[in-house]
Amino acid sequence: MPISASDLAKHYWVDDVPGATTAGSRLNNLLTSLGKGQPMTATSRSFLASRGLNTLVCFLAGELSQEQFNQLAQVERDVRIALAQQQQLEMEAQKMAEQSAADAREAAMWARLEAERIQRESDPRFIAKKKNQELRRKYGLEVFVEEHHFTRLMSILRKLDSKSRLSEIDALWLRSEGRDYETEEILHAHHRLEADFCIAEYKRTNDPWQAVNASAHLRKCAAPEQAIELLSAISVGRQDQAKLKSAIRTTHGGALRDLGHFTEALKMGEEAHALLPNNFRPCTLLGALNIELGNFDVGHEWYRMAEALGAKPDSIEHEVRSLLARMPGEKRDEAIRELLRIDPVQYRWLRKGQPSAKVDRIERARH
Repeated sequence: MPISASDLAKHYWVDDVPGATTAGSRLNNLLTSLGKGQPMTATSRSFLASRGLNTLVCFLAGELSQEQFNQLAQVERDVRIALAQQQQLEMEAQKMAEQSAADAREAAMWARLEAERIQRESDPRFIAKKKNQELRRKYGLEVFVEEHHFTRLMSILRKLDSKSRLSEIDALWLRSEGRDYETEEILHAHHRLEADFCIAEYKRTNDPWQAVNASAHLRKCAAPEQAIELLSAISVGRQDQAKLKSAIRTTHGGALRDLGHFTEALKMGEEAHALLPNNFRPCTLLGALNIELGNFDVGHEWYRMAEALGAKPDSIEHEVRSLLARMPGEKRDEAIRELLRIDPVQYRWLRKGQPSAKVDRIERARH
């Protein structure tokens, strides 16, 4: 019965040596040959000596008896095991030392980075930059800001954020030179502040014009319900000025239109127009309402009347663009077709790739 690799390794006192019991290794092959009674070759002797197995070499060379070999080989094996254990302990100690050094370097690196972060974030320039970024994000300004506009724009944002009203100059700048930065968030904040100011003035002076002004701003900051509540509390019949009565009805109708109450809004618009037939504002309200209701010919006529009474063509175009943008797809397509049918020249800008009405008027003026 063949001797197992494990028994051979134990027999020759090398069971602690790597490869002794590994099938196919050089040491295992050599032990297997010796177990079969094959003599030790010069090559085998050199290999065993290189592995430090001197006692085994002497025994195989016939220089030691079995008893001597057993005694010396056991001692040699114990020394090897003790040395291997010592080396293992040293390796583990070195690994721990290296890990500790690495941990210390990492801790020092993080401490340095944290100190740099604190120093950097304590820098007034960094603080100012971060606040600017937060303000821009809050007010939807993700676009690139020209360097010569930056200081003024940030001043406007800081005013809005501190609930301070904009000066007329700042408001005009936003509508003109700074129009590229006029985001919905900025407009909402601006009109909310203006509405609150006008409401406070109305309560202080009881001047209905302040309620009208407040309502116009409330519509522009998505608060038409508040505008309706404010205007509904005013008795129109008690007012003396036809202009004021018409303005109340027009603004009230616009707020109703914002909420989709078109029938009530039409009534308000018609009353406003009857009160002040030479004012274009009720006409633009009635134009928008009729187009939204699908009465395109009627809406167009109201817009023509508004322009004849002094409404700027650009503002009418802007309003038509806005109401078309709010329509669902099919209704918007129908509105565009009908307006182009009614007046293909005036509404030429509705065709894709065609110039706006403003550009068209300039071209006609040149010729």
